[in-house]
Amino acid sequence: MPKETFFHLTREKQQRIMKAAKKEFSKVPLGEASIAQIIKDAGIPRGSFYQYFEDKDDLYFYYFQNMRRNSQQELNTAMAKANGQLFDGFEIYFTKMVKEVLQGENASFYRNLFMNMDYRSFHKVAPHFGKPRGDSHADPARQVHKESMQEFYNMIDLTTLNVQNEDELKLLVKMLMHIVFSTVAEGYRQLVGKDNFDVEVVLKDFTLKLNWLKSGAIKSKVKN
Repeated sequence: MPKETFFHLTREKQQRIMKAAKKEFSKVPLGEASIAQIIKDAGIPRGSFYQYFEDKDDLYFYYFQNMRRNSQQELNTAMAKANGQLFDGFEIYFTKMVKEVLQGENASFYRNLFMNMDYRSFHKVAPHFGKPRGDSHADPARQVHKESMQEFYNMIDLTTLNVQNEDELKLLVKMLMHIVFSTVAEGYRQLVGKDNFDVEVVLKDFTLKLNWLKSGAIKSKVKN
C-alpha cells in the first residue's frame, strides 16, 4: 500500500502518477519497469516517489488493486448467481473476467502480469489470497476484505462437494483460482504473433479443466 503522504496529494497528482504507472507497466513486465520513466511521465522528483511508495512493487500492486478493486465482489456475485454451486460460480466469474483481461482497455497490462506471474504475484493479485497489512480492527479495508471472503465461503453449497471442512474448501478454491490464472496466461501465449484470437477457445479450455477437476479425467471401467 502507498504511504500516507500519497493520500495527502491532490486527486489530480494521484491520477497523474497512476497514469504514468499504467503506461510503464503496460509496456514492460514489473521486473523491467523503470522508476525513472515513471517519475518522468508523472512529473515528480525521484525523492518524492519514495515518499509515496516503498518501491516500484508497491506502486505496481497498488495500481492493480485500484484497477481491480471489485474482483472479490465479482466472484461473490458469480457465486450468488450460481446458487452456491462452486464450479458453476467459477465458470460465470471466468467468462466475465477473461473478456475484460484479454480484450479490455487494460489488456496490455494484464498480458505482462499473467505472462510473468510467479508464486508471489499470484498471491498478491488473486481474490482471497491477498493479505492486507495491519490489524483488521484498525484497518477498515482489511476488515472489509475479510468479511467479503467469509461471505463467499458462506455462500458455497457444501452438500455437493467432497470436502470435510473449511480448510479443505479453501484449498479447493485455491486450486480453482490457479486454473483461472494459468488459463488466462495460456490465452496470452496463444496470442503471441497474432493480431487477435477467439476468446471462445480460452473459455473452452477453462471448461475442460473445470470438468476434469469436477468429474475426473479417468474413464469409469465398464463392468461385464
